[in-house]
Amino acid sequence: MTGLPSPSSAMTALFMGTGASVGVPMIGCSCPVCLSPDRRNKRTRSSILVSAGGKNLLIDTAPDLRLQALREGLSRIDAVVYTHAHADHVLGLDELRTFNFIMQEEIPIYAPPKVLDRIRTMFSYAFSDVNREGVTRPRLVPKELPGPMEIMGIPVQPFLVEHGPVMNTALRVGDLVYLTDCNAVPAEGKRVMKGASAMIVGAVRYEPHESHFGLAQAVAEIEEAGPSRGYITHLSHRMDHATLEAELPPGIRPAYDGLRIPVG
Repeated sequence: MTGLPSPSSAMTALFMGTGASVGVPMIGCSCPVCLSPDRRNKRTRSSILVSAGGKNLLIDTAPDLRLQALREGLSRIDAVVYTHAHADHVLGLDELRTFNFIMQEEIPIYAPPKVLDRIRTMFSYAFSDVNREGVTRPRLVPKELPGPMEIMGIPVQPFLVEHGPVMNTALRVGDLVYLTDCNAVPAEGKRVMKGASAMIVGAVRYEPHESHFGLAQAVAEIEEAGPSRGYITHLSHRMDHATLEAELPPGIRPAYDGLRIPVG
């Protein structure tokens, strides 16, 4: 696996994608960010890969998973955790069958029970017993994530956050908080986030959005939790990387596709 941590290395997180639901550049748009030559403004849909102990835990399967895996030389995914069942976070699920073929193993996928039910409905063929041993469908093992648990020795704790009119799931993975599609965090979630060494928070634009943090809200959430490092992700074409980097306070920076960070 080119460029990925060795089995003896500590936990890291790789930003597979950092874009909002339509990605950047956006189809049909000729704004300065969409036309920017800065590669950090080229954003596939949001996802991270957590690596520890020689294992790779993917958070969400973005529609761009194939391109992300090719870019990173990724050939192994040991498990997947889903935050929610919106299209930009799940539509790459079928790409997992290539990893099945390479690894000759099934891949466990974890999600809160309601999210898992929606994924089963969206990808009914993937959970059918027809052609179970073939390569025409992903070979997946669905597992519920009802609360805190260890996945491949990595502590994973889901917690509920507000995402417009619905409740969504965010994650604490070891010392890392991953909070993308959210516009408010209830008190229990704030408790879970305390003490993390790094936070990844989504901000789709500068101003508040009906179901996402605006930039100032995302920064305030990071500063309240108090990690040593914060990263902004799930960025739309309204956010230029270099401009955003210059505006953010110390200890907080915009993420970009391919950025790898230590955790803990």
